[in-house]
Amino acid sequence: MNNPLVSIVMPCYKAEKTILHSVEGILHQTYSNWELLLIVDGQNKELEAIVSSLAEQEPRIRLLVSRQNRGVTRSRNIGIRLAKGEWLAFCDADDYWLTHKLATQLLLAQEKNANLVCSAFCFYYPHNQKLDLIHTQSTITYNTMLHTNAIPMSTAMVQVDKNQRHYIPQLPAHLIHEDYAFWLTLFQKRPIQVAYAEEATAHLLQSAGSRSANKWLAAKSHAYILATYGGVPRFKLAALMVSYAYNASKKRILGRLFTFPLLLH
Repeated sequence: MNNPLVSIVMPCYKAEKTILHSVEGILHQTYSNWELLLIVDGQNKELEAIVSSLAEQEPRIRLLVSRQNRGVTRSRNIGIRLAKGEWLAFCDADDYWLTHKLATQLLLAQEKNANLVCSAFCFYYPHNQKLDLIHTQSTITYNTMLHTNAIPMSTAMVQVDKNQRHYIPQLPAHLIHEDYAFWLTLFQKRPIQVAYAEEATAHLLQSAGSRSANKWLAAKSHAYILATYGGVPRFKLAALMVSYAYNASKKRILGRLFTFPLLLH
């Protein structure tokens, strides 16, 4: 396996309580050829002090501070634009990568001749320190993605297109899951071969009351993205939404069958 540079994009907004843990997971990666782009979104002196200290101690960290609150999509797109790596990965500032994440996915990409890699993951619930193991789909194509978003952002790594930078679409402010719009757009713009790792590589924080945990908002956003970025005609939309609801329910049920206490190393 060659030694490609992996650019990791991490937008930071009101993340002063979680950022150290998230960055720790990256610092402890067994694969070492990476750069971390920390994009601080909006004025936050405490957060800026934390990330400035991290950047001073670790030369692989690049710090970008926006005094204006631009939102997560624009912050990620700034990272995409400035990334120097052959591969592009994303990690939210409240998620955590397991130490083998990059090494496992790069090896899998080479074995499968893939240009996009994702994996199983664990939902982490801080109120009870429990983890739900979540498997998405072992086979991921554009057609399967129309039924459910099987590529969680913090588990994904995509090879950079040498001919063109691809950016995350800006959704209306009241909607979520811009990552889903990104993947659907990417599938339509370039040939994508996905490799899926069965082993969990990340812990994704789940907080009660968060926008991402709002099932109605998630469904509404999913329908909008299918119609706008998936090229789905109205007469097919209802059937795909039924499939989406089924897959979402199945994912949660299976996750609860594989719930275990959190063990930190």
